[in-house]
Amino acid sequence: MPAYRCLNKQEFSRGAYSLVPLRYEDRFAIMRWRNQQIYHLRQSSPLTEEDQQRYFDQVVAGLFAQERPGQVLFSYLENGRCIGYGGLVHINWTDRHAEVSFVMETEREEKEFALHWTQYLELLREVAFSQLKLHKLFTYAFDLRPHLYPVLEACGFVREATLKEHCLFEGSYKDVVIHSLLAYEFVNFTDCTREQSLEVLSLRNQEPIRRLMVSTEPISEAAHLAFVERLKGNRDRLYYAVYKGGQLLGSWNLTREEDGVWDRGLIAAPQFQGSGETARWDRQLLLSLPEEVKAVSAKVKTGNGRSLSYHRKMGFRELSRDGEYVYLILPLE
Repeated sequence: MPAYRCLNKQEFSRGAYSLVPLRYEDRFAIMRWRNQQIYHLRQSSPLTEEDQQRYFDQVVAGLFAQERPGQVLFSYLENGRCIGYGGLVHINWTDRHAEVSFVMETEREEKEFALHWTQYLELLREVAFSQLKLHKLFTYAFDLRPHLYPVLEACGFVREATLKEHCLFEGSYKDVVIHSLLAYEFVNFTDCTREQSLEVLSLRNQEPIRRLMVSTEPISEAAHLAFVERLKGNRDRLYYAVYKGGQLLGSWNLTREEDGVWDRGLIAAPQFQGSGETARWDRQLLLSLPEEVKAVSAKVKTGNGRSLSYHRKMGFRELSRDGEYVYLILPLE
């Protein structure tokens, strides 16, 4: 299997699905899918086998050895069988952004479109943000498949722009819709610097946040640092500080309960509440959970209407309530 010089890791997997460096053996299946779906691609005419052979020999073969290739392409596999392909194209290494490209097996589009786009984007996110350290991903889509947009937005992408009448299709001009996803940095509490740990503590101890917590008392510096120390090696509790561009956005944690259910806690910096920012990084974390996590629970104080509304919008449903808390769950299967 070929290997990309720009990647420390070559295969990215999630259950039955994986991305591997674009395989030579998949070239004609890819050609067939592109020709069947030419309507939504920037491809002016059907490809021939000679075209495809030339592209793989003259373009794809040269990508693997480059430190900064203009594109990084993958075969998308289901149990080892290629059912799609795509990657990062038009990579701008200076500004650290790239366009997302993906084409799946045509027969799967009608019933499995959302499934495969979601799986693919989750895998590609690791390539882009963890491996290549890009800052931003974007999609450039002819406004011909509106069913794509809800999938992108469910995966954390934001509709950033619409280029009016930007492409000519079958005699009429169509819009181009651009969605984007910014990189968030999720720092495990156990990997935080002392300064980061104290910044997280300062956020948690703010009065508007404390009064909505299970424990409303301020936490001392010594108690917080001791708690972080106890997290080391604890596989049942995961705590993250969330940053973007060096700015703390909040913190997020999971605690193992039973039967694949993990309890999720979240603190959002007050200046970002109501902006949609929190939902984007929360959703990104929820989509990246390991398969052993079958559902995520949450506990919200009954008087915290903003949080209850937020959780419902995120897909959580109410299980029960008592005089103090509303108990919610988000199935992930």
